[in-house]
Amino acid sequence: MRIGVSNNLPLRYFPYLEESVKPLKSVNRKFLLKCKTLQRKNPSIVLSGGFDRADISFRFDKKLKNRPKVIFSANREDLIRYISMYDMELDIYPVDSLDFRGIDFVVDDNYCWVVFVSKRAVDFFFSKVNARFFCSKRIAAVGNKTAKRVSEYGFKMDYVPEDFYADSLIEFLKDKEKVLVVAPVKYNKAFDELKNIKVLPVYENIIPATISYYKYENTEFDFGLFTSPSAFWHIKEAFGSFDFAKRIKRIVAIGKTTKNYIESCGFEAHIPQKATISDMFEYISKG
Repeated sequence: MRIGVSNNLPLRYFPYLEESVKPLKSVNRKFLLKCKTLQRKNPSIVLSGGFDRADISFRFDKKLKNRPKVIFSANREDLIRYISMYDMELDIYPVDSLDFRGIDFVVDDNYCWVVFVSKRAVDFFFSKVNARFFCSKRIAAVGNKTAKRVSEYGFKMDYVPEDFYADSLIEFLKDKEKVLVVAPVKYNKAFDELKNIKVLPVYENIIPATISYYKYENTEFDFGLFTSPSAFWHIKEAFGSFDFAKRIKRIVAIGKTTKNYIESCGFEAHIPQKATISDMFEYISKG
């Protein structure tokens, strides 16, 4: 089957495709985010940016001109969510640069505080630990989204730093007793400086197998949005090097850790007032 789609169709109007898909070069790469399986050989669906010989068409006649070009590197979930919100205002070039994989871990019960540094830390921890583990324990989190994910499992938060940074959380925890920090394999090493804290890695960031589909040659970008150090580092797997960053007029990092990493690679980076993706888009909307 062949599907034709207008390249300026808002992503929210495009359906999820469960069958294997081969995208032609003419199709906007944002639509690949809603394809479960990308397959170059013997696909069930051929996805095209034109309508010749198309069995199904998704047309959008409104012309969208003079939108800032934005390369946006993140995990698929966040790419779909924010592109669906902003692709009428911005010409967004996604890079599906992050995936996550749980790792084995063993944890004892001898803690007074449990701290989550991301919503994925919450999910991977709860996938293996019974809720009874939290009896008589207090819970903290970095950021409102992480706190919300904890609440979805039925628990109330005891502390969430206002500025969304791990540094503020570390300052709060330095005099607390027996703290467990649930984190990815690559975590803020400042946690290791406190003897009362044990860091438990429960997942790792990995490069998606499909990242090679998101390569944009000879394109100049007004902005580049990067949601983590890995979102910047992994993208060179698609482009072959960090030279892609030379084609970005202004790089925006989600927070200080990502900014510091990007600048260690030799590029200037800016950060929004708060370390959230919503604030990154608000930042670039102001120019």
